[in-house]
Amino acid sequence: MKTIEACRVDDLPIYPIRRAAHVTGVEVRRIRAWENKELIRPAGTRGGNRLFSRRDLELILRIKRLIDDEGLQVQSIRLLLQVEPVGRE
Repeated sequence: MKTIEACRVDDLPIYPIRRAAHVTGVEVRRIRAWENKELIRPAGTRGGNRLFSRRDLELILRIKRLIDDEGLQVQSIRLLLQVEPVGRE
């Protein structure tokens, strides 16, 4: 897990999963499924809660678009994200 000092503002894990779901319009269970398929890697608390950063929210929206609008499968999205990560500068 990243330390706060090493994080940019967009990388700070501050949104619990329900808030991330509300902001992105993606159901909690769908976000959890993407995490299980290793498309998303949110930060975790000692209590086991997931916390998402702004960059994670951007990634959720991108995955949603790629699946719903472009019709890509998880395997293809995983490969695409390796080549074109979210927030690349």
